[in-house]
Parts: sequence; structure tokens; C-alpha cells
Amino acid sequence: MKTTPLTLVEQSRGESAFGRLMHFWRKTLGMSQEELSERLGVSTRHISFLETGRSQPSRLVAAALADCFGLSGRDRAYLLTAAGFSADQSVFDSPELAVWMNKSMQNAMRRAEPEPAFALDNFGRVISVNRAWLAFFLPRVDPALLEDPNMYELVMNPNGLRPRLHNGTALSCGLALYLTMETLQSNEPRGWAMLERLEQAGALPENWQQLGRRLIHTSDYPLALNTDGGIVNLTVYNDTLSSTSQLVQPRLLIGRIYRDDAQRVVTDEEIAAVPDTHPLLYRPLVAG
Repeated sequence: MKTTPLTLVEQSRGESAFGRLMHFWRKTLGMSQEELSERLGVSTRHISFLETGRSQPSRLVAAALADCFGLSGRDRAYLLTAAGFSADQSVFDSPELAVWMNKSMQNAMRRAEPEPAFALDNFGRVISVNRAWLAFFLPRVDPALLEDPNMYELVMNPNGLRPRLHNGTALSCGLALYLTMETLQSNEPRGWAMLERLEQAGALPENWQQLGRRLIHTSDYPLALNTDGGIVNLTVYNDTLSSTSQLVQPRLLIGRIYRDDAQRVVTDEEIAAVPDTHPLLYRPLVAG
């Protein structure tokens, strides 16, 4: 029976965050529980217990698994965090912190003008944008994608930027794996829903798990945009707006888009055409 791109992710939907990630990587690499137990020097039963959540790994075992799977620094952090060996604090622990984050978000986006800037939650929901961001996306994506925008869909969906991107397949693989790590680590319904929406839209490339694993993962990523004048290379730079560790839940990401040749992404005329009443324009994180 033919499997869908989300088969391995769906099969990993156990109760344990660590077990979900462990199962996903073992299956992605085509390893049996017996083979993994031999490599780690533990029993097959212990491997099974770790994946089902009946046992919790020591830091040594969690680190050995990350080494065995050949994980990147980012994906290693997800595995160790799921095992309970790094802090996972909320950036919204207090109303005062939320107000501070809102001010920081607004200031960051205003300072970025006339270049595109935006704020996302850790599952890609677009919270707020500046004028230049709207000037870039409004003429390039299906308006329906901007009604409840999510950056994964805006970039990966066939009705979004995907057809205009020279590097659309590779970028989609990398973003899909990033979203998968967030989802398996947290078991957050928003993550599962977005993965399903991307699959239904045909946005997940074939064998994206393996292809995404081979990429160098950073918080920044390239957009090679096909234009009438040739390929324009852009880079999306992301910063985590938080005073805690990278893997906080939830966290706020501030993104900025620049051309690699230092020219403007959008013109003053394009920015002036953006409607002042657009609901995403400098939308606040909190009221007041």
C-alpha cells in the first residue's frame, strides 16, 4: 500500500514527547529496534519502553541516541529537551512580559521599514507585519492564504510563493522538518493541523524527511525568487523574541527579509499602495 508523506509522523503519535521523536528518527533512518539496541548496548525491551514512554532516558542515553541518529544541533536540542534536560519556560508567564514583548515586536518591525518584517508564533501563525511585508506578499500569493496567514503555507503552498521559488523543493523539505520537530516535541494540535493542511495542499515534497535531514538547519533561510529579470536571492532572518532558551513554548519569532545584493526588496511605490486598514498591519500582540 502506498504511504503518504506524513506516514512516519502519524506513526510517531505516542504519549511521550521523547518517544515520538525517537520513533520518528529511527523509522526515518530505517533502523529496527534490534539494530538500535545493539548500537546503544541496551536491551530491545528498553528501546521499546523508551518509545512508548514507559521508561525515561538518562541524559547519557538521550545524547547517545542523538549521536546514533546523526542529528543536527537543532534536532539534538529537540530530543534532549523532550527528555527533560533543558528548560522549557513560557514567554507569557506574566502580563508585564507580554506587554514588553508586544512593544519589542512593534519596534522591531517599524525599524525594519522599508524592508519586510513580520512576527510569528512557533507554529508559523503570522501575528503582525509591517508595510513592506504586505507590499511583498499581497501581489504574490492567493488572497485566501492571507485571511488566516501561516508562514509555512505562504511559502510552501502551491498557491503561495512555492511556484515562484527556484529553491522551492529544498526549502519546503527544510521547513516541513522544522515544523515536524516542533509538533512531535510538543504534541501541539496546531502543529498536527498545519502538517495535515500542507499535505492536503500537496505542499510536502516526496521523501521530505530524508531530504530535510541532509540540509544545514539554521534560523535563517534563503528565498531564491524567480523574476522576469532572473533569480533574485533573498534571505529571511529570524530572531527569537524571548529572554529564555530557544525552545520556549510558546515563543515569538521576528523575521526580516533582505536581498542578498543589498538592493530594496520592494519599492516606495509598492509600499505606498498598501492599504492602511489591512488587519495584519502592525496588529498588536496584546491589547493596550
